[in-house]
Amino acid sequence: MSLEKNNTKEYEKIEKEDTSSGQDEIITHPFNPNDVEIVTPPFSIGFLIDKIEHNEINMYTDFQRKENLWDQQEQSRLIESILLGLPLPAFYFDAANEQWDIIDGLQRCCTIENFCVKKTLKLKGLEFLAKKNETTYLEGLGFDDLDRTLQRSIITHPITVNCIKKAPRNIRFILFKRLNTGGLKLNAQEIRNAVYQGAATDVVNRLAKLSEFTKATEKKIPTNRMQDRDFVSRFIAFYLMDYSTYQPSLDDFINRSMELLEKKDEQSILAIENDFRKALKLAKNIFGNDAFRKRTKINSPRCPINKAYFEVITVSFAKLSEEDEKLLLENKDKFKNKLIELMNNYKYSNALSRATGTKASVNTRFSGFKNKLMEIIDTK
Repeated sequence: MSLEKNNTKEYEKIEKEDTSSGQDEIITHPFNPNDVEIVTPPFSIGFLIDKIEHNEINMYTDFQRKENLWDQQEQSRLIESILLGLPLPAFYFDAANEQWDIIDGLQRCCTIENFCVKKTLKLKGLEFLAKKNETTYLEGLGFDDLDRTLQRSIITHPITVNCIKKAPRNIRFILFKRLNTGGLKLNAQEIRNAVYQGAATDVVNRLAKLSEFTKATEKKIPTNRMQDRDFVSRFIAFYLMDYSTYQPSLDDFINRSMELLEKKDEQSILAIENDFRKALKLAKNIFGNDAFRKRTKINSPRCPINKAYFEVITVSFAKLSEEDEKLLLENKDKFKNKLIELMNNYKYSNALSRATGTKASVNTRFSGFKNKLMEIIDTK
């Protein structure tokens, strides 16, 4: 089966997905409230300055890499708000370790660092304190240019700081998701990478960098917001836990797989990696540049890569024997035609894009694909 390359238009790299299950952000595992400790001590801007100066706040976490997004005027107006005595939104930190991770308030922390610690920020575009009696007042000034009274008003300005001292990781994930309300909200994978830092996230990161992954996806998966790692995490989740055992929500299911992954020895991890490589190579050999994309007609334009379809194809291919893999390659055109028929089934196509986190959608997309696969390789 040859695919028409002319007049092909890709509107997006990845198809938009609705992962709702009706149970998002619900705490599904019992926990002891005594295991959750969130404290709100009385702090000031000076406290943050001191912790930033001593490298006790992690400004460059792997999951929150978009520091310094605010321009000079936006930063200046935050400093102006402090000088005017206005209350700032609450800061949220993961304070389980000596060096705190920022959950919410990264841009504010960066502004305070730039103005009060690095002293690289000069005030610009102020709304109320730019002029006084027709004379330039604070416009263009840095922290060291301010008189002692104004410096003190910044340092002593009270702020609300919420510190998560301890919490089970499944609860920590939900807290991160609910508390992160900034302009650049963390997505589920970025939060997961923060909560499960260590062995599990190292494996996910390693698999996302495999040449087989970038080749099969044609480098279409963005890496700046960990989309690539989200694809890998979806594979690992359904590879380690059969789709028949799935219970919503999708985030909770993936998080549980991270806990399982942490317990695997190096030999087991290597087996996962090898099966992932095999699945990606097979997908590339069968589908070419059309891998992981919905297709309802032979010659229709390519659709964007579909994350749920990626999950189904890679997990299904990873579990094939060498004999079944050979049979599938020998009959790849027949197999692709069967998948086109399947994709023309509204229920199946819907399970790949809408409410993909429901148990019914998960069962539909895996069982439907498996049935078509077995029609090719089942020679009994």
